[in-house]
Amino acid sequence: MALKTDERGSLLRILYITIFLTSTGLGTATFLLPVYASGLGANYIDLGLMGVARNLVYTLGTFIVGFLLDKFERVRIYLSFMMFGAFVVAFFGLMGNVPALIAWSTFAGLSSAAFWVTASTLTADISPPEQLSQSMSRYNMSWIMGFIVGPYLGGLISDTFGFQVLFISLSMLILCSIIIIQFKIRSKVQLKNKSGSNGINLNPLKSLWLAYLMLVPFSMILGIYMAIVPGYLKAVGLASATVGLLLTLTNGFRGLGFFNSSWFVSRGVGRSITLAALLFFSGMLIFSFSTSTMGYAASLAMFGVAAGIMTPLMLNYIAKRCDKSTLGAVMGMHEGVYGIGMLLGPMIGGAVAEYYGPEILYRLLAVLALTLLPLAWLLERKSGQ
Repeated sequence: MALKTDERGSLLRILYITIFLTSTGLGTATFLLPVYASGLGANYIDLGLMGVARNLVYTLGTFIVGFLLDKFERVRIYLSFMMFGAFVVAFFGLMGNVPALIAWSTFAGLSSAAFWVTASTLTADISPPEQLSQSMSRYNMSWIMGFIVGPYLGGLISDTFGFQVLFISLSMLILCSIIIIQFKIRSKVQLKNKSGSNGINLNPLKSLWLAYLMLVPFSMILGIYMAIVPGYLKAVGLASATVGLLLTLTNGFRGLGFFNSSWFVSRGVGRSITLAALLFFSGMLIFSFSTSTMGYAASLAMFGVAAGIMTPLMLNYIAKRCDKSTLGAVMGMHEGVYGIGMLLGPMIGGAVAEYYGPEILYRLLAVLALTLLPLAWLLERKSGQ
């Protein structure tokens, strides 16, 4: 369906609202699951396994959803998978033991995969081509705002009313998003690949291999942050509300990077990724030696800024180098590579933390961050060419 620029802008604003609501529901559940699991007696191996289970399905799901988005109507897929996500989040509170929680996490991986791939694809598809960078920036701001407000409020709710009430509340947020999608987006537009392609075009993926490679160490660090760090903070004696506040702080600084993404793009991928790598290195090193809430806060703030640079920079780089006929495949690969890193990170990190101590794990992450430096130079050189 042909859309005028002002119609596209109106639809994007509605889409951003649904992204905020859904990311608040899915994101808060994901961040506080390790805290919930720690309360059920989970150790670092268990936390790692929960992250592995979720991210294994996430990785496979991104490729499948990317293919579906290039074959079928995109808004309908978005709507269907968000209904599934609301169901999954609501039932987390019924998982009363660690093995059940690990198993149920696989469904969270599928719903998260569908959300991130469809939301980014819809944003790029609806956006006027000349406003793509701005649209992707606002897309990033929409979901990071959910990550900012969700964990702290979620920590307060779980401390006051329990985790069952928290998960039901998060599910209701996703249901609100579904209602808006149904009546404000699906009723006005249909988005389907019109290229007539009968298969996935791999040419854009081949040209983006270096950018995808860059995502692996970054997503490994991010995966450990999401799967293990919240449980670690709970294990050292912090209340759920305090853990939520620290996660909110981290995501707030991440949002600051998103807000200034245009500036980082203008500075070039080499310089910006180098800055992010050094911030990751410093933040993880400080975190490994921290013993106070203020120490954790300072190091996680550095982590947040670094992640806030990397995420929009790489998404903007990839989105600008594909056409709409292959959006699903390209965005699916983007999220799939995230999934690979977030699968490897908790799997390896959980074992390292359990057998050698979490402090050693965070120092190894600091070293891993330095691998971004040569990759940044190569990507800058490729961009120049």
